[in-house]
Amino acid sequence: MRRKWRESDWGRARKQRRQDGSTPKWVGTSFDVGVFLGVDILDENVGSGATSHSAATGTSAVPDISVSAASPSAGAETFVTAHSHLSTPAQEQPGPSPLSLNVSRDQDSVRPVSASSSTALLAPSSSYHAHLVEEEPAPEEGQASNKAIPPASAVIGDGPLATPEMPESSAKKGKGKAMHVHYEEPPAPPAEVLARRGSAVESTSAGAAQQATAENQVKWGDIIMRDRMLVRISYTEDSVPSTFDESTNRTTRHLENEGWVEYIVAWRKDRLELYRDHHTPGREWLTGHKRLAYIVPLGTSTTRLSLYSFADLTFCLTCPPAPLRVDAKRRRHIFGSSRGTNIFVFKMKCRTRAVDWVWQLWRHLGGELPPYIEIRSPALDTRIKIDVPDFDNAKLEAAYTIFTRENLLRLCEKYLRTVPEFRALMEREHAEGATFELAWRHDTNLDWVRYASDVLDRPRKWDVLCGLALTQAGRPAHLEFRRKRHLPTRLRMRDGTRLDEPLAVEGFVDRIRPNSQLKQSLYLATHDGYLFFVNPARAHPPPAPGAPELPAAPPMGSAFTDSGTGGGLDPTDTRRKAEVRRGQLQILEANAVADLRSIVAVRRAFQFIPRQTEHVDLGVDERGTADWEDSDAFWAEVERSESDDEDAGGDVGLARAKDRMRTKLRRSFELVLTSGRVLRFEAYSCSTALEWIVRLRPLISYWKKRHQYDARLEMDIAHASTGRPRITPQRVRADHEHGHVHDDVAVETPPDRDATLPDLDFFYNWCALDGCRAILKCGRLYGRKGWWGQYKHIQLVLISGHLVQYHITGQPLLLHRKHKIIPLLDAYICSGYFAAQYLPEGQYDANAPPVARRYQDGLETDDSEEDTLFVIWYREPKGTAPGVRRNNGAADVPSLKAKRKAAVFRTRSKLERDAWVWAINVEIEKVVRASRVREDAVRNAGELLST
Repeated sequence: MRRKWRESDWGRARKQRRQDGSTPKWVGTSFDVGVFLGVDILDENVGSGATSHSAATGTSAVPDISVSAASPSAGAETFVTAHSHLSTPAQEQPGPSPLSLNVSRDQDSVRPVSASSSTALLAPSSSYHAHLVEEEPAPEEGQASNKAIPPASAVIGDGPLATPEMPESSAKKGKGKAMHVHYEEPPAPPAEVLARRGSAVESTSAGAAQQATAENQVKWGDIIMRDRMLVRISYTEDSVPSTFDESTNRTTRHLENEGWVEYIVAWRKDRLELYRDHHTPGREWLTGHKRLAYIVPLGTSTTRLSLYSFADLTFCLTCPPAPLRVDAKRRRHIFGSSRGTNIFVFKMKCRTRAVDWVWQLWRHLGGELPPYIEIRSPALDTRIKIDVPDFDNAKLEAAYTIFTRENLLRLCEKYLRTVPEFRALMEREHAEGATFELAWRHDTNLDWVRYASDVLDRPRKWDVLCGLALTQAGRPAHLEFRRKRHLPTRLRMRDGTRLDEPLAVEGFVDRIRPNSQLKQSLYLATHDGYLFFVNPARAHPPPAPGAPELPAAPPMGSAFTDSGTGGGLDPTDTRRKAEVRRGQLQILEANAVADLRSIVAVRRAFQFIPRQTEHVDLGVDERGTADWEDSDAFWAEVERSESDDEDAGGDVGLARAKDRMRTKLRRSFELVLTSGRVLRFEAYSCSTALEWIVRLRPLISYWKKRHQYDARLEMDIAHASTGRPRITPQRVRADHEHGHVHDDVAVETPPDRDATLPDLDFFYNWCALDGCRAILKCGRLYGRKGWWGQYKHIQLVLISGHLVQYHITGQPLLLHRKHKIIPLLDAYICSGYFAAQYLPEGQYDANAPPVARRYQDGLETDDSEEDTLFVIWYREPKGTAPGVRRNNGAADVPSLKAKRKAAVFRTRSKLERDAWVWAINVEIEKVVRASRVREDAVRNAGELLST
C-alpha cells in the first residue's frame, strides 16, 4: 500500500514538494481517494440515495436570473436592481463581480443560502457558464441574458461539470443512480495546479478554502478582538427567545441580575473570555494575568447574538453556563445553578467599535448575506435594490468591493436622476452646496455611514454592510439615501415669510447692581439662542483687527480634527475651526447662562436708579402661546440723539461729557425677563449700547420661533412614526372677522410606522459630526446627581469632549448657574429599560400609565419614563488636556475597579432622548479616535491567560 501510494500522483507530487521545500497543497487528478488502490468508491452501485433523489426531482431551487459582469472598481459603474420606473438600459462593463440588472425578486424565490456564513462554499466554474452560453444565442447589446445558474449542490470539484439535467428514465428509478464526477478536458498536471495563484484559484476548491473567515485563519489561542466593556450578566432558569433585546427583557420573568461591571472581553477562536481583577491583592502579580471570570462559547448552536438597543448600540449574547476550562468537570455557574441560560449584555464606549464586534460575531455565528440590499430615498419615497454578488458563497471581498460608501452614493445619484422630480431637487440642492450620505435607520434612530477605518486606524470594509446585523425586536435596520443636513439657519413661517438666523453678538459690559449701584465686569456672548456670562479674564475674545493671521494648520492634539492633527486645512477652514474652539472655551468657562426666550424686552435705560422688577404682560393667546416677540412694544423704536455719536467711549468719553450721570444712563441698556426681573448693563459707549439692542432683538425673535418650529416638527415625527394620536388634535379654526373657515394647519395624514420621515435628519444633523458649531447640542432636561435625590430642571450643553450642566434655580433672575462639567473620556452611556433597571427600588414603576405633558415651546408628549431616561457612567481622569481638546494622550489608564460616577437624565420625549444619546455617542467616538495611543494602552492593559 505504501508503494502504491508513493507511485501515485499524490505521492510523487508530495515528494517533489518536500524536495523543493514548499508547503503541500491540493494535488492529484481525481477526488477518488481509492484510485491508488484500484477501487472506485464513486461507482454508481454505491451511490448516495440523497443524490439520486435530487437528480430524480429534476427541479432546482434557483430562479432564472440575468447575469452581467460589473466592475467593482471605484471608477466603474455597477448595476442596480430597481423598480421599473427607475430602470435604464445597462451596458456591460468588464469586471469579476456578477450582478443582475433590473431583476424583480420575491422574498420566496431567492437562491438558497448556505447553512452557515462562516463556511466557504464552492462557486460555479467559469467553463460551466461558458458551456451554457454556447447553447443560447448571444443577447443584444444593452440586454441581459437569462441563463439558469446551477444549484450549489451540483458544484463538485475544480473542473467543468456536465449539465444537471438527468434523463427521464433515471429520474423514475429513484435510488441506484448517482451523478458521476467527470471531466470534459484532461486534468491538469499536479505541478500546474500547485503553481496557480490569485484569480486562477478563485473558482476552485483551494479558492474556497481561502474564503474562510478571519476567525478561522487565526491560530488557536490568538486573540481576534479585545476591548474593555461594561457588562451586565443575568441568569434565568427558563428559556429565553433567540433574540433578547430590551423589549424581551421587559417581559422576561425570574431574572437574577448583576450590576454593571467593567470587564476585559477577549475573543479567542470560538469563545469569548471575560476577565476581572483578582479579589486578593497581589494575586495578579503572582499569577501574571487577570482573573478569568466567565466564558461565552461561540462554537455551539445554543449561543445566540442579538442587538439589545439600537439607540446606544448595546448587544447581547445568551448561552448555557460554560466551564472555565476545557477539562473542567463542573460548569461555572453564576447564580448557583448549572442549568438555565446566562445572559450577557455588552456596552462599549465607541459606537463604531461596537458595530464591528456585532458584525464579526454575527458572521461567525452564521449570519448570512441577503441576495440584495434595498436602499430607500426618503425625499421621493423610492427604493433601489442592489444585488449582493456571490451572497451564497460567503465571498465577502466581492460584496465589500461593491458596497462601499462612495460607490453606493454614485449609484443612487445616477439612477435617481432618471426621475424628473428628483433631478430638479438634486440640481437645486447641489446649487445650494448640499450633498447626500448613507444612513442606517431603525424606527426613529439614524446611524450615519461615516468612518471607513476603525479605532485602530485599520480599514473597515464592512462600514456599509455592517448594518445588516443590526436587527432589534424583529425589525431590521434599513439603508437610506439622505441629504447631509446641518442645523438649518433659515426658517419659513406659515404666512410665507422667511427668517434667516441673525449673527451672534458678544462683548464686554458692566452689570449695574440695583441696590448698591456697584459694577460687575462681564463678558456676554450669544450661542444658539443662549446668552453666556463669562469672567472677563477668561473671555477668549476674538482677535483684534489687524492681528497676525492664524497658522495654516492647527496645533497638534487640538479640537480641530478627530485625529488630533490638522494637516491639509486651508486658512479659511482653520479660521472657522478656531472660531468654533473659541466659542467652546467661552461656554466651558461661563459662570451662568440665560435663555433668550426668557427675555421679553430689550430697551434703553431711562431711569437713573434701576428698578429690580416690573409688571410684565406676556400676552398669552387662546392657544396658550405667548408671542411677545411679534408685538409692537417689543420692536419699539429706540430713542437716538446726536450725543450718541459724540460719545468717544470709556473714561475718555466721560471726561469730555458735560453730564456724566446722563452719559452713563445713555450707555446703559436693560433686559426685562419673563419673571419681571430687570437686568441693567452698561456698555463701552452709547453707540455700543444701541448695537446691543439692535442685535439682541432679532436673536430673541428668531430663536423663540425656532424652538416652536422644532417642537411642532418633533410632534409630527412622533405621530407619524408611532401611530399614537396627538394629545391636542388638530382642528379647523373659524375666522369670525372675515366670515369664513380655514384650516389651522395642513391636512392630517394617517400615521405610518414605515413612513420615510425626510425631516428625521434634522435631529441627527451633521453639525454634531463635523463640529461646525460651538454647541453640538443644547436643551433643557431633568437630572440628578447619582441614583438618589429629586430630579432638578437643568440646562445641558454638549461641547467638544465635555457635557456642561447648568442648574436652573427657579429664582426670578432666570440665570442658570454652572453646576458641573462631565468629561466624556472613559464615559459610557445607556438608555431605556436598561437605565431604568438601575434606579433605586420604588423610583421606577413599569406599569405606571403615561402622563400627558405640555412645555413652554408648545411640545406635547406622553412618553413613559423609561422612554425618556438615559444614564452616563463617567470618571474624572487625571492628566487630561486643558480646555476642549480631545487628544488626551497623557491621561491616566484606569483600572477595572476604578470608581465611576453616575448622572441620570430625563428628557421631555423619546425622540429627544434618542437624539441626545446619539449626539453624546458621536462625541465619545471623537474623543476615542483623537486619543488613539492612549485608548490602545487602555485596551491592552492587563495580561490574559496564555493558551
